[in-house]
Amino acid sequence: MRVRHVASMPGVEHVHVLGITSADVALGRLWENYLGPLWRGRLTYWCVGKDRRRWPALLPFASALRAFPDAAALLSAFGEHQRRRLVPVYLSIDKDVLSPDVVATNWDQGLLTETDLHALIDLLRPRIIASDVTGDISVYRYRSRFKRWLSARDAQPSISEVALAAAQERHAQINERLLLSLSRS
Repeated sequence: MRVRHVASMPGVEHVHVLGITSADVALGRLWENYLGPLWRGRLTYWCVGKDRRRWPALLPFASALRAFPDAAALLSAFGEHQRRRLVPVYLSIDKDVLSPDVVATNWDQGLLTETDLHALIDLLRPRIIASDVTGDISVYRYRSRFKRWLSARDAQPSISEVALAAAQERHAQINERLLLSLSRS
């Protein structure tokens, strides 16, 4: 389900997207984002290495993009923000926030480590009511010319069958550890 759909659901107070390092939230790609959740104050992007001063300060949702120099600073600030919260949490982990050193995905990748994800789970553990883990690597050719164009803009790498099998095994191992950590919630 897309972020804009989740943010518009009646039972959802706010959506936080953590770990973005790509140009997806840059001003030049703003048109690709659905602006409704940003305008309504129901969405916040927590980015690593993205300078929010690149967004015009006059936009009413410029504060919805929070930029940090590294993953540690992002997680510390998010932790402080969440410590005051009491609402239940649905945690969706998309593994493209992980560094390519941790696991390869089909999309732009972040800088987080698996340890960072476990720390995030620990932080939110008392309030997690449900969760999912997505972002496994695959080979897929989109039917839509527009989707092929978007995936090309994201520089989706081509991958050999041997490398794909090894990457999928790595994903399976990480999935197992993340699901074990989540099951303790």
